[in-house]
Amino acid sequence: MNFLDQLAPDNREMIVSLPYRVGLRVSQSDDTGGSDSDEQEMRALASLLSGYAQEVFGSETVQYIISETISNRAKWPEWSGKLDTVEQDCHLAIDLLSEIVDFKEVSAFKQHLLEIGESVAMAFREQENLGLLARWKLYLDYKKDLKLAAQKKIPVKSWDQFLNISQHERQALRSIAGALNMTYI
Repeated sequence: MNFLDQLAPDNREMIVSLPYRVGLRVSQSDDTGGSDSDEQEMRALASLLSGYAQEVFGSETVQYIISETISNRAKWPEWSGKLDTVEQDCHLAIDLLSEIVDFKEVSAFKQHLLEIGESVAMAFREQENLGLLARWKLYLDYKKDLKLAAQKKIPVKSWDQFLNISQHERQALRSIAGALNMTYI
């Protein structure tokens, strides 16, 4: 019996759908890139999920969950309609997994969900042609994030990586991180 078999079917599907829905939630949070950004971000999401499902030296729990996410690809369109509960489901998933797997595995799942969202956000730069004032404002936001990251001893992104994540995507990532009891800068 695997650990997911211990869950009610609807809870199992909710957990298995989260890697896909987190990535899609971040992608859909910003529509400024149009269909080009959607296509690139969806390719990045599918590729990332496939990579995590094949990861040999990572968390067994994460690998198993994401393998299930990939094997249920036919349900992705259905799961796409459930983005409004992603944060709530992240919180519930952590509670449920905490009861059946160890803390290290739960932490790895949380980290992978956030990495999936961030990787999707970085797949397309929506804010390409910024004016001087907009670029200056973003730079001040970046400096503020650098200071906060130093205080919390969290790794920081480069300026180029920061530019790849739009303000709306950053807000979605922070919301998801909060639901996972994590900090996102």
